[in-house]
Amino acid sequence: MLWIEIIGYVGSIFVAISLMMKNILKLRIINMLGALFFMTYSLILMTYPIFIVNLIICIVDLYYVYTLLTKEELFSMISLQDNNSPFLTSFIRYYYEDIIKFFPSFSIKVMENAEIAIICRDMVPVGLFASKAINNTQIEVLIDYIIPKYRDFKNAEFVYRKEMEKYLNKGYDCFITYTDNGIHKTYLKKIGYKRDRTNERLYIRHF
Repeated sequence: MLWIEIIGYVGSIFVAISLMMKNILKLRIINMLGALFFMTYSLILMTYPIFIVNLIICIVDLYYVYTLLTKEELFSMISLQDNNSPFLTSFIRYYYEDIIKFFPSFSIKVMENAEIAIICRDMVPVGLFASKAINNTQIEVLIDYIIPKYRDFKNAEFVYRKEMEKYLNKGYDCFITYTDNGIHKTYLKKIGYKRDRTNERLYIRHF
C-alpha cells in the first residue's frame, strides 16, 4: 500500500506547489498534474467521488491551459521621454523588491540618457526595458524586467524582435548586458545571449 500513498502524497505536493505559483499558466499546469495523480489514486482505492471531482478539475485546467497558449495578445512598447516619468517612478517603487532580485544594483539613475519603454500586453503594463548605445555597434540592455504574473518568453520574443529591427537599421549589431544573477543568466541563455569568454558577467546577443 506504500506506493498508493506515495501517489496521493505526490498529488498533494503538486496541488500545494500550484497554489504558490504567480504565473497563471504554470499554476494551471501544475494543478492539473496534481489532479491527474489524485485521479489515479482514487481509481486504485475505488473512491469514485474523488475521481469525478479531480476529473472536472483536470478538464477545467486543460481548458485554461489551451486558452492561455492559443490566445492572441496585443504587445506594445510605450516609450518614455526620460527617467523622471511619474508613472515610471511609481512602477519601480511598486515592484522594486522584485526588481532587485534580478538586478541588485539597479536604481533609477542607471537609466539616465537611456531609451526607456514600458512593455504592455493588451495595454496592461507588464515590464520595463531600458537600453543605450555604448559605441557604434553595441547596445547595452540596462534592465529587462517583467512582473511575476506575466513572466514568460512571449515578452522577450516581442521586445527583442522590435528592438533589433530598430537598432539594426541604425547600424548596430548586438545587445550586451551584465549580470551576476543565476536566474537571469538562465533567462538570457534561453533568449539567445551567450556568455563572453573573457568576462563571465558579460552576455552578448548578436542580431
